[in-house]
Amino acid sequence: MAQPNQALHWIAWPLHVAQGDGQGNGDSDGERSACAQQAWWALRWTPRVALWYGAGQAVALMEVGSVERLWGGRQAMLLGLLRALREQQPEGGQAGGPRMPFWARGATAWQALARLRWRMQGTDSRQPWPPADALPIWTLPALEPHAPALERMGCRRWGELRALPRAGLARRIGLPALLALDQAYGSSPHALDWLELPEHFALRADLGYPASDAQALLQAARPLLLALQAWLQARHQGVLGLQLRWHHDLRRVDGTQLPAWEALDIRTARPAQALEHMERLLRERLARTPWRAPADMLELVALDTAPFAADAGSCLPPAAPGPAPLGEAAGAADGAGAASGMAWHEWVERVSARRGAQGVRVAQLQSDHRPEAMQRWTPACEALQTPQATRRPAHARKAANPWQGLLPPWLLDPPQPLLLQGSRPCWQGPLQLLAGPYRLEAGWWGEPQADAALAVRDYFVASNAAVGHVWIYRERTPASERLPGMPALLSPAAWFAQGIYG
Repeated sequence: MAQPNQALHWIAWPLHVAQGDGQGNGDSDGERSACAQQAWWALRWTPRVALWYGAGQAVALMEVGSVERLWGGRQAMLLGLLRALREQQPEGGQAGGPRMPFWARGATAWQALARLRWRMQGTDSRQPWPPADALPIWTLPALEPHAPALERMGCRRWGELRALPRAGLARRIGLPALLALDQAYGSSPHALDWLELPEHFALRADLGYPASDAQALLQAARPLLLALQAWLQARHQGVLGLQLRWHHDLRRVDGTQLPAWEALDIRTARPAQALEHMERLLRERLARTPWRAPADMLELVALDTAPFAADAGSCLPPAAPGPAPLGEAAGAADGAGAASGMAWHEWVERVSARRGAQGVRVAQLQSDHRPEAMQRWTPACEALQTPQATRRPAHARKAANPWQGLLPPWLLDPPQPLLLQGSRPCWQGPLQLLAGPYRLEAGWWGEPQADAALAVRDYFVASNAAVGHVWIYRERTPASERLPGMPALLSPAAWFAQGIYG
């Protein structure tokens, strides 16, 4: 709330609502809800946003005097607000480019509203706003019904009306109208109902026409995505999961009964606010979704959100100048996003949406001593959503088993059986054992049919002139399977090569 000695500064702009059953001025509940959604973006700038309905208009009012310092001063804040306001304008403006939106400002909410109504009557946009005393009577909503009678008295401006005796003026126009005039000059307090965001985002839109393909559906979903972005920015949240639902215009196609609604769920690895990223994911997923019938209604729901932090710089290099890859439009290749500095998780989500979850996989370390089970390949999107393990302290890393330094960089899958020359393993000739044994007994907790089941092995580093240095193991018989009284060294053994060095 503004301090008592702090000057207030109000900004007003009109809200554009498609006319339905009402008159496009917020008379119906649906139009009022649409007006509120259009003003959500302003809550990112200030928490003091109010809506005014009436006289065939719907107007948003925001008090910014109390937050000017947060945005670098009044001039910097106005430039940012006008840029954001221009982006919120509906499509279909002037052919020469983005239409300059109507807006006005004033020391009070009524002054800003009155100047906006004056500007929207066709006045030259280059003409400066009149001072409060020079504003026409009809620009103040509470005085508009009395404007004809007051003009016959010679009062056409606020200043002329304010100069009249208050007692007689109160009898002629009533105390509520006189109170509104005092509020317009700031001499009386003006209480407004501030705009509040819903706790959960779920927005439905009636298209009014059948969307017959995925591209039409995505275009119709853009206003919903804009509203979601404004809701997220005002709440300082990022979306982790959203659902797009569409209602079928037809109930039966080619004799097949259709469900009333179909849905598409989108998940992101990190909280996201960027409209472009959400649109990209929807476009890729919709392109792979079978289209069964036209849609006449859309609903967008935020399934999961989390606090949003500022974007960190990408580790991917910026795009290098040059032609696009062969067969791809500029920026259309899977790697183009990475080259343009797209965040890693955004690139993974985009390619996964295009090629399927199993089309992009990453290796994840597992807490297992068996070499073939030390890593597992999982879909990259799932790996991004899994919290990373806390990094071990330095003293714990130093205390690791020194044998781990001998693990080979390449594993054979599956391990290759080795021939024996007497009791000596051979791989293109006899092998000389250089290091070992390293005894391993693990996997006893797994299923017997599992790919990486019980492992009872002795590992060695071996070499010869033909194959170089290799990693081999001798498979021992588990104690539970040995004959009574038979030592482990005398039990039957098989040799395998599992890794190579270099």
